[in-house]
Amino acid sequence: MSENYNVCGVLVMASPESGPVVETALREIEGVEVHANNNGKLVVTVEGPNNRDFANKISDFSNIKGVLSTSLVYHEIDTEQPSNQTAVSGQELSQ
Repeated sequence: MSENYNVCGVLVMASPESGPVVETALREIEGVEVHANNNGKLVVTVEGPNNRDFANKISDFSNIKGVLSTSLVYHEIDTEQPSNQTAVSGQELSQ
């Protein structure tokens, strides 16, 4: 039996001067990936199998010094953990 696997997109707003420090702090959290940082507007994904764990991670973002707000903008629940294959234009590529 496979676990559900969660992927969340989160917008993290930080003061512009705190953006780099917030980005560094976010990158140190397991399961968190920072995709963009534009003057303290950070696009982040959080991935993991346990609803409570990743919900706590997102909640804890607000404890990072310089974070002004967080907004969950996307949430997907998959029934299987992603494989090492990614489909691109109908072709599979090894990661």
